[in-house]
Amino acid sequence: MEVFKKIPEDLDAFSGDLVVAVVGEDERPLQAANAWLDWRVYGGLTELITRGLFSGKLGEKCLVPTYTKFKFDRLVLIGGGPLFEEAVYPTDDSGQARWLSIADSIYQTIRTLNVKKLGLSLPRFDLVDQEKALIKAFQMSRLPNDTTLFMARAAHYSSTQMSV
Repeated sequence: MEVFKKIPEDLDAFSGDLVVAVVGEDERPLQAANAWLDWRVYGGLTELITRGLFSGKLGEKCLVPTYTKFKFDRLVLIGGGPLFEEAVYPTDDSGQARWLSIADSIYQTIRTLNVKKLGLSLPRFDLVDQEKALIKAFQMSRLPNDTTLFMARAAHYSSTQMSV
């Protein structure tokens, strides 16, 4: 899996079939790469949330038009439930299980939509260990190995192949 940290440049340049944005119930306002996606679709993600059409509950899905603002055609929001509670951080066993469940939901979605090249917008965690654990969860999942991860955080690594 390739991890890109330079948001918005890397996200704007992504020319895959689909980007999936994992949005938590407790991600208000939208942060990191999700905030950039929202800005580029004229605040459409925030409007979906404020109107109660998407809440970020675990397993919830929503297809969003991109208005030709990106090189990819489709954007799907996947609810991650509460993402920023200590008990579900990816460094904890229950957190790893939660992220594997989210990855499985993404896998089912891309299989249904016949996606060849996938990009993921993932939440930003405060600690590099949490970020590495999140990447490890996705590497352990059934998602394709060439999945591109967009994680807006200035960590010690950038735009590189990650091996955890």
